[in-house]
Amino acid sequence: MRFTFASLSLALLIGCTASGDGPATDASNTDDEDTAGEDLDFPDIEHSPIDGVQVIGQDLTLSARVNDQTGVLLVKLYFRRQTAQNFSAQGMILTDPETGLYQGTIPGDEMGSAGMHYYLEAVDTQGNVGTLPEGAPADYYKFDLVEADQ
Repeated sequence: MRFTFASLSLALLIGCTASGDGPATDASNTDDEDTAGEDLDFPDIEHSPIDGVQVIGQDLTLSARVNDQTGVLLVKLYFRRQTAQNFSAQGMILTDPETGLYQGTIPGDEMGSAGMHYYLEAVDTQGNVGTLPEGAPADYYKFDLVEADQ
């Protein structure tokens, strides 16, 4: 009988708030959480496409500003030779956290004489994926290449 009483007292003590005026509330309870703030938006990517021709064999560094309300998880640069079927991926590095500036490089040894295709992809911390141009990889940016002046 004493054991039951002690257990009951302990249960009542645990079930009360500090003032003793009702059941305790658990701050980690997610049953009543508001899901209206759920992030369904993809990251915002700003980039000025390559203008003009580039030199075969020289590395090409691209920049983009990427921002998202919940945070950016990763940014990738996809590129391929104009005659290739598949894109290669290169991670872009955050170079300015205040503005969300990322930079990535297409290696010079990947530059083919026929020209290049590329697009950007960003993933936020909620798994939302954004691409630029929109519709990538079916849509992409392209630029031509020339031999270096001798």
